[in-house]
Amino acid sequence: MKVKRLLFIVPMHISFESFTSPKNNHRKYIKNDGKEYSSLSTDIPLGPISMSAFIKKFIDIDVHLVDFNVEINHMDHFAYQSFEEYCHDYLSNIYFKPDYVGISSLFSPSLENFLACGKIAKNIWPDAWILGGGNIATNGFEYIYSTESGNNFDALCFGEGEIPLKEFLVSDDKVEYLKKSQSWVTKEKLLSNFQPKHSFIEDLDEIPFYDYDLIDIKRSSINPVTSGFHNVKKMTSFHIMTSRGCPFLCTFCASHKTHGRKMRYHSIERIRSDLKTLVNTYSADQVIFQDDHLMADKNRVYDILNIVKDLNLSSLYQNGLTLYALDRPMLEAFFDAGVRHLVLPVESGSEKVLRHQMRKPLKFSISQRVAEDCRDLGIYTNTNIIIGMPGETKEDIEYSRINLRSIRTNWFNIACASPLIGSEMYEKASENGYISSGTYGSDFHDAVITTDSFDAAYIQNMQYLMNLELNFVYNQDMLTGDYENALVGFRNVVSIKNDHALAHYYSALCYKELGNDKEYLNSRELFDKFKGSAPWTKWVEFFNLQPI
Repeated sequence: MKVKRLLFIVPMHISFESFTSPKNNHRKYIKNDGKEYSSLSTDIPLGPISMSAFIKKFIDIDVHLVDFNVEINHMDHFAYQSFEEYCHDYLSNIYFKPDYVGISSLFSPSLENFLACGKIAKNIWPDAWILGGGNIATNGFEYIYSTESGNNFDALCFGEGEIPLKEFLVSDDKVEYLKKSQSWVTKEKLLSNFQPKHSFIEDLDEIPFYDYDLIDIKRSSINPVTSGFHNVKKMTSFHIMTSRGCPFLCTFCASHKTHGRKMRYHSIERIRSDLKTLVNTYSADQVIFQDDHLMADKNRVYDILNIVKDLNLSSLYQNGLTLYALDRPMLEAFFDAGVRHLVLPVESGSEKVLRHQMRKPLKFSISQRVAEDCRDLGIYTNTNIIIGMPGETKEDIEYSRINLRSIRTNWFNIACASPLIGSEMYEKASENGYISSGTYGSDFHDAVITTDSFDAAYIQNMQYLMNLELNFVYNQDMLTGDYENALVGFRNVVSIKNDHALAHYYSALCYKELGNDKEYLNSRELFDKFKGSAPWTKWVEFFNLQPI
């Protein structure tokens, strides 16, 4: 019998407009065609490689993966007028004909790209089953099927896909199976008020070692987002997820719609085995934890850190840290395991916003203490902040702006509130008319929420102002005389945006304090070169930067 073929497709995570027309606050790069583009996150897509490993337990199937974020990032030139045009050109040149196409997307801004992938796949392979999954499909199935492009999807998976995909693939009568399944949504079933249900794997150890062979790790490891961790060396990095679920009720998050509120885990023995395999078979020297709530069980975290230390692995934690759990002994354990960089989810400098608008149980004093302990231990910290929540006011933002100056973190990432489809924030923003119809989230760089208290333009301006103010004017490393560490952040900015006048200005101040006359003069010259150009004239005047 001929072995069936399954092709997983991961659409470009951001909108085509954001990719081809990056704004000043976007992380960007220049291709060989001389044009600027937004950098694309090339995190390993854990969903497809987990599903691939799981279904191969039960059937003999040939699985392939196309991650358009990786493909586009590695292109020297980009001459296409739309993502759909590029997608058609790429998929038309694939050497095999798939029997099944699974389009997987987590991020709301990729919705139009998700639909384009379905349309192109059905056009090129009309006899293939076109399936959709991920956060987009779980939370947007009604909207997807209301569009013309949505008609190209034979079914959309609700929640995690391992069990539903396996059951679909092993079924003898797939049409009949889809009619009866509680985890697959079809357009016909929606007409009868169908309400889908999750099919969770309770014991995550039932999923075999992830199918990392689907990816080209050398291409995926060059991740522009990870490289933004200022003091982290470029390494062969593998993403992993050791748990699923999160019991918290944060209004800006939608992960619970896919993974649920209840925590489920891989065993410690399984984690040790997987990390050993990554080291011995794949030459991994860095692992990136993607758990939504890594800190649910503190004793388990200690065990994981011991494994990381024993295997001499570098480790990063892009999310999943809970500040109340990062007491001094826990931070010392991170440090002992070789961790030198953490991302702190402070989210706001206003406890009122944290409590009422975000529903996040966090006291500001805890954020201050964690940042101080990290600085004392020698752990570099990025702090994530979100502004522009529904219900937040200009007064709240101004209070937060001033209050955040007391957190002694090394770097701030100020983001615009993004109404991710499936989140409570999205529901509130939609019900109150705070977002335009058809808005299904942004990439956190672009403000899209307008309320009675502020408009999107105000949030966009404040986001940029706070990034400049907290990272340069009130840079904590400079304020404490740690000029070497301050330069880590400034030089990283310059490597991404060479015309950043403020980065050159504050670099010059640091080099002057360090007695490095050559670099001081070079940075001062570059500041003088760019200070008169847009948008820097405005900010030089706003912050009243004095001649060096």
